[in-house]
Amino acid sequence: MKKLFTALVLLLPAAAAVAGGPKPLPDSELAAVRGADGISFAVDLNLNRQPDNGTGDSRLTIGQKVDERTTYIVVRNIGGRIQMVGLNISPQTAADGTNYVALTLPAYTRLTDTGFDSISVQADPRAPVSGNLGRISINGEMTMQGQLRLWSH
Repeated sequence: MKKLFTALVLLLPAAAAVAGGPKPLPDSELAAVRGADGISFAVDLNLNRQPDNGTGDSRLTIGQKVDERTTYIVVRNIGGRIQMVGLNISPQTAADGTNYVALTLPAYTRLTDTGFDSISVQADPRAPVSGNLGRISINGEMTMQGQLRLWSH
């Protein structure tokens, strides 16, 4: 038994060398691969959600420099829950025979307390919010249909 095990251990690297590792498929062979309905995803994304609904002071800052002066867009306390069902990625063939990847829009989306507390433009991104350009809070559901088609060159 020990000799058989030793032989197998010695033959494994040789077998791997003969196989040569993964090889790219040409487009003609790749087009023949069938994935049935593709890959489907369901997403349950929770951003800055805390049990007591008390958010601290989380910020998304985007800096821009104009005429040697840097200002920042500051978005405070981005958060909420986004649930999406029906995202799909699938290989397709167009009527003209070209292959593409189809990304479907989510069939169903629910937004719960999704948005931000304030958005402002200021010189110091860490300073207290100097002006509030608005607040967004979205609650609701939506359905979509359609797809984004991607071709490679």
